[in-house]
Amino acid sequence: MTVVGTWRVTSCSVLTLDTNEVSRPYGDNPIGYLQYSPGGHMVAFVQTGNPKRSTPPFSDSDRAELHKGILAYTGTYSVDGNKVTHHVVASLRPDWIGSDEVRYIELNGKNLTIKSAPVTDQTGKQVVATLTFERVE
Repeated sequence: MTVVGTWRVTSCSVLTLDTNEVSRPYGDNPIGYLQYSPGGHMVAFVQTGNPKRSTPPFSDSDRAELHKGILAYTGTYSVDGNKVTHHVVASLRPDWIGSDEVRYIELNGKNLTIKSAPVTDQTGKQVVATLTFERVE
C-alpha cells in the first residue's frame, strides 16, 4: 500500500470515546495537506477552513484562538500493512515531539482515510480522529 504523495484534507471528525460524541474541530471545510515523501519523511498541516482574520499586532486571545484551529507536525514515517506510524520530530503539540503516532489507513482510488489509534486530546479525553484526503499529486 503506497501513501507516497500529497493529499488535500477533505474532512476531519473526532469521536470522544467515553461519550460517543462526534465533533468537527476544524469545521465543515478544513484546509490543509498531508505529504509523504518517497524518502520516508512526512508533514501534516490542517486548519479550520474559515479562520478568524485579524492583523498584527495579534493579541494573546487571537493567538490562542488560532492555535486551537491548527494541527501541524512533521517527522518520518513507516508503513506496515494498513498501519502508518508517524515518528514525530516537531509538532505544534509538544507532547507529540519524539513520539510515534499510529494511524490506520484505507486507500480507495484517489481517496485516503486515516484513523488514529485512541489518543488523548488537548482536554485530556480519549478520542479517535478520522481524516479523509484526496490525492493531489
